[in-house]
Amino acid sequence: MQLDERSKKVLKAVILSYIKTALPIGSRSITERFDFGVGSATIRNIMSDLEEGGFLTHPHTSAGRIPTEKGYRFYVDTLFEEEAFLNNKNSIMMEAEQLVQREDASLLLQDTSRLLSDLTHYMAVVTAPKIATAHIRHIEFIRLRANCIMAITVSEAGFVQNKFFDLAKDISQKSLNDISDYLNNFYQGMTLQGIREKLMTQMEKIEDLYDHLQTEAFELTKYAVGDMMEGESGELYTDGATHIFDLPDFSDRKIMKGLLEAVKEKQSVIQLLDKYIGSKGVQVFIGSENRFLGNHGFSLVVSQYKRGDRVLGALGVIGPTRMDYSKVIPLVDSAAKQVSRLLEDLS
Repeated sequence: MQLDERSKKVLKAVILSYIKTALPIGSRSITERFDFGVGSATIRNIMSDLEEGGFLTHPHTSAGRIPTEKGYRFYVDTLFEEEAFLNNKNSIMMEAEQLVQREDASLLLQDTSRLLSDLTHYMAVVTAPKIATAHIRHIEFIRLRANCIMAITVSEAGFVQNKFFDLAKDISQKSLNDISDYLNNFYQGMTLQGIREKLMTQMEKIEDLYDHLQTEAFELTKYAVGDMMEGESGELYTDGATHIFDLPDFSDRKIMKGLLEAVKEKQSVIQLLDKYIGSKGVQVFIGSENRFLGNHGFSLVVSQYKRGDRVLGALGVIGPTRMDYSKVIPLVDSAAKQVSRLLEDLS
């Protein structure tokens, strides 16, 4: 269905009114709030046509109408063409850039999650880079007690991960220091997968080339690196779940319980965000456009952040389909770009 200019304006008016009030919108309230130069009866007919086209719907027996997912999609797709949106976007991006300032990579992501939640009053989600796919700046092994070792891995982007290992055979701290020095001297800048594969090909030559390093120590290193990669889900930073409880859209506690349980099982949210890593720019998924969100009235606005050309993770906002897209989209866009810049500066 092709919409004429007046129908587009009426649809936008209904959507903006519903975003603000969360109440079904009638033709009279539209004529009172917006000057279209026509009477309530004309607006009522246009709204009826928009309903027939699938852009609006009647909730229950109410005389007012609310947007459908199709209506929101039309609104979001045309939002980027509006001059007012572009001007507002610049001011919002400047606000985000001033607030997201951290010199520690992990704290930067925590702050970003809190910032997005505070500014949108929705739930923010940020994934940290998976250490298994990160390029490594430094690895260190520390003997905690007999047969127990901690591996500290620092990525080039500044993210730190600690892993603990129980061993069948005890190894001295001196031997562990030798292993750490060897890895940092010869494997810096590689991924854990690359280190693991190269170690496996070097195992037969190690005793001849490096007599001071025992074969068992390298077996330990191979085991430790491999263990870091297995089953790693990555870190997830969330903030603002309580904001959603306050929204009239989610008075049904069963819906909220489902979302919060999914967030608690962080792997599902990480997979949700990782799915869109590699997509250019901000992506907007309205309601059932995303299977994770289902038909529960949630939307996701998501973008990726990078260090140089390497995509490290994703960040986004989960809120009602009634969310203020004109504010959320530039905030997510700006936060992703600011995190990318700051991570580049941390290197």
